[in-house]
Amino acid sequence: MEFDYCNVELDEMKERLFMEIGCKFQDEPEELYVIQMTGEPSGALKEVRLLFNTMDCRYSFKEDELASLLEYVREQLSSSEYAEWFEALPYYG
Repeated sequence: MEFDYCNVELDEMKERLFMEIGCKFQDEPEELYVIQMTGEPSGALKEVRLLFNTMDCRYSFKEDELASLLEYVREQLSSSEYAEWFEALPYYG
């Protein structure tokens, strides 16, 4: 899995971060998918889902894919305006 971009937005109540990560799979290098997830102040990342053309793929991520995604999200957040927003390092919760 190769990541293309990471968009992060804080909800109006400042209680959750909404994240969209662009990704490509090795077996479909021309197709761009979107991973959506939400983050809570505790560091918990929830509601991880894969979309293609705005349709939910109902995809079950493999362990290594989730590990790569978590590493990418941590890296992207550490250099963003939301670096101090989480109370702990982001994790799947």
